[in-house]
Amino acid sequence: TEPRFGKKWKYGFSFIHSEKNKIGLISVNLFIKGGSVIETDNEAGITNLTVQLLTKGTANRTSEKIAIESESLGATISAGCSNDFSEVSMIVPSANFISAFDIFADVVNNPTFPEKEFAKEKTRTIAAIKSKSDRIFDVAYDYFNELIFKNHPYHKPVEGYKTTVFPLTTSQISDNYRKHFNTTNMVLCVTGDVDFETTKKLVEKYFSNIKIIGTTEKTKQQQLKQLKIELPKQSKKIYTGKFQQSYIFSGFLAPDINQKEYATLKVINAVLGGGMGSRLFDVLREKSGLVYEGDSFYLSRKEISAFVLYAGTSKENVGTVEQIFIDEIKKLTEISDDELKNAKEYLKGTYLLDHRTIQRQSWYLGWWETMGRGYEYDQKYLKDIDAVSISDIKTACKKYFNPKEITTVILK
Repeated sequence: TEPRFGKKWKYGFSFIHSEKNKIGLISVNLFIKGGSVIETDNEAGITNLTVQLLTKGTANRTSEKIAIESESLGATISAGCSNDFSEVSMIVPSANFISAFDIFADVVNNPTFPEKEFAKEKTRTIAAIKSKSDRIFDVAYDYFNELIFKNHPYHKPVEGYKTTVFPLTTSQISDNYRKHFNTTNMVLCVTGDVDFETTKKLVEKYFSNIKIIGTTEKTKQQQLKQLKIELPKQSKKIYTGKFQQSYIFSGFLAPDINQKEYATLKVINAVLGGGMGSRLFDVLREKSGLVYEGDSFYLSRKEISAFVLYAGTSKENVGTVEQIFIDEIKKLTEISDDELKNAKEYLKGTYLLDHRTIQRQSWYLGWWETMGRGYEYDQKYLKDIDAVSISDIKTACKKYFNPKEITTVILK
């Protein structure tokens, strides 16, 4: 059935329900708007750590009890954080939905952040941050984000830095939770083998009494809009590292997910880096063998985005690859009807394939709503892709891809 929507209902948050009969499963996805973008630089990583601790103990259940009860119901509850949102999700057989939802709501509403679990999770997080230094892609990408987003919260990694995570206390974690995990910031999506009335009663039972504390999403977004990103033309930094290979990132600031050019830039990215038929694969791998990996991506971000080209190559070839990036950017206004058609089919195909599971179907409905497009855009997105013209691509390229304003990071 078509999704039903309870946006801005009397409890203050967005509620989406989509019934899928005879599949025997239910997916629950709760999005909390904000993510790491709401943090100060001094507390980088606090949101990620907060979210990871949600399943480590509540007022009613220990970490072990949460795990045992969930497992006995065939349910999996997980939590994660990204730049623009945090999320708590659950997949469960429909026969056990009511019992499992009690655990899910307990995790969201009543976390206690036990000191022992906090210490373990902080140690794990710091270890994960340290391990990134052994991966050349991660090191170079962090450098690139620090440069291109230097005046915006997107510049910092979601997991934070060792220097910011280590001093964090359970008191700070608790304060962060109470400020941001409130109904004004929530989007709850339930998809699967359960009717609307049953779901609505459960949501009312467990989420109607959440107190609204701290900065609202609207206020926070107003604060973020006051930030300005200003980059000098041809921003470029070269770093030395311990790796035998080199890595290069080059890119431009680009429209956020809610701008009219979003679908156009998705198509451009598919032309440039969409799989083995893309231009970058052809010129960097097939014809020259210059790189061991190379591609492009266009970030789906809520505040501002980036269109990025990247490659791993030898130290002696990094300059050649950098020039190829610039040459390929200049050629983007030259696109054939066949290239456009193939790019669209690639995008639509990968998007539909990513909807194969009930978990991903539910996730997309909640994600589009959280990001500002509205859950309906899950269907409209494909229509917008189909509507992109060669003229749209030429206009967007001239507007956003000036080779004289490219941002580049090279790790040698």
